[in-house]
Amino acid sequence: MNLEQARQEFANIQKNISALNYAIDLLTVDGETEAPPNSAANRVSTFEILNDELFDLKFGEKMVEVLECLKENANELSRVEIRSLEVLRREADRMKCISQDEYVKYQGLLASTGNAWDKASEEGDYELVRPYLEKIFDRNRDFAAAYDKDDDPYNYCLNTYEPGSSTAVYDAIFDDVKENVVPLLKKIQEKPPIDDSCLQGDYSAAKQKELALYIMELMGVNMDNVGLSTAEHPFIRRIGSHLDERMSTRYSRKNFTSSLYTILFGCGFVLAEYGQGDEVLYTLADGSASVGIVQGQTRFYENIVGRSRQFIEHIYPKLKSLFPTSIKEHSSEDLYLAVNKVEAGPIRVGSDEVTSNLHILVRYELERALMSKDLSFKDLPDAWADKYLEYLGVEVRNHKQGILQDITWAEGNIGYFPTAVIGTVYSALMLEKMKNDIDVDECGRKGDMTVINEWNREHIWRHMGLYDSDKVVEELLEGSPINGDAFIKYLNKKYSEIYRL
Repeated sequence: MNLEQARQEFANIQKNISALNYAIDLLTVDGETEAPPNSAANRVSTFEILNDELFDLKFGEKMVEVLECLKENANELSRVEIRSLEVLRREADRMKCISQDEYVKYQGLLASTGNAWDKASEEGDYELVRPYLEKIFDRNRDFAAAYDKDDDPYNYCLNTYEPGSSTAVYDAIFDDVKENVVPLLKKIQEKPPIDDSCLQGDYSAAKQKELALYIMELMGVNMDNVGLSTAEHPFIRRIGSHLDERMSTRYSRKNFTSSLYTILFGCGFVLAEYGQGDEVLYTLADGSASVGIVQGQTRFYENIVGRSRQFIEHIYPKLKSLFPTSIKEHSSEDLYLAVNKVEAGPIRVGSDEVTSNLHILVRYELERALMSKDLSFKDLPDAWADKYLEYLGVEVRNHKQGILQDITWAEGNIGYFPTAVIGTVYSALMLEKMKNDIDVDECGRKGDMTVINEWNREHIWRHMGLYDSDKVVEELLEGSPINGDAFIKYLNKKYSEIYRL
């Protein structure tokens, strides 16, 4: 096989991988939205068949032959080809300790767990899903031990989502959170609570969808490539490639901001995904960005832009037009203060900027203890309640307020939660750099994201699939170390002004 044949074969295999991923992703979205409850067995069987084919494509004899040829001619490959090879080699390295049969069975376990989780969540009965969670964590411990028996098994999980990360990296960031955010929350709790009654009303789903589409257009989302739906557990998911992005939300009749900030979060995701450019289409580089760098974009659009005074001022007339009875005579400043109200509660989704990272801190410490077997699933509910009381001062009254509020572990995503915090850190670092080049506040005031989006495309989006996040961020920040300083500074400045600390 010569180089040109190898390159063509590699491109063809990657297109087939994209096609299988497209089918798997569609099945997943259908299971989370429209599929009837008793259809789970069909999906489990289909998932196993498709993942068996996927394994063959990625790690079969044909791919091995292709890789040998490309490796011998590495200096003639494009950046996209080099990145695609990096992604495949990294995955192959992680999969070398897992047989094809084990891989397929594990995918079937995840599909079965999703169905069990839905029932457990509906009935508020943790015991219905506990055996499945135990199996998922057991399998990941096995995978980690086979990969590197001398390393902390949790590092194996963390690297799935943020390559190059470790407990040492996250410990440093979470130490900043405990040292600075916990005291900040206590100071805020000593102040009179912000009146958020201006957010309470009767908001029809139709009007909220109109608001969602308005926000997506305002953010610069290409609606020809993005589908919007509703789901019990809102999600954002790429389907096969960045040409097909799916966003979902949930409309609360009593408060429109729940959907509003889910949509803004999703806008950051799809803008970043689509912003990679079509050169990576149908390659392993497409969507290979670390979760942390993408989370940085979601947090930027959701919080830094979406909760800014300037942006609220801009969308205020639209809100008055859509919800004239509910908004009534409240000012845009009333709305700004309300959407930035800090209120510790047991539920992570929809939490404010101050407490959201404390929710993640709880999950980080718990899943780390579960992976090391320092904590059993039998004792997990009590440990969950203890940490919420310690970090947020909140009592967890039942499983729906506790373990059953997140489907993440049931999907096998161990090590995913901490990326939300590193993403928040990235968003603050990006804001500092961006302010050197453009007037971010003015963009929010005008409701024109064109300049911000172009800056992100130039500095983040077009690089994030081709390089690991540490290289993207370190080059962006000219070698500055990654830590929580910028985020802590941002939080203290914003909330000291809001709460007059």
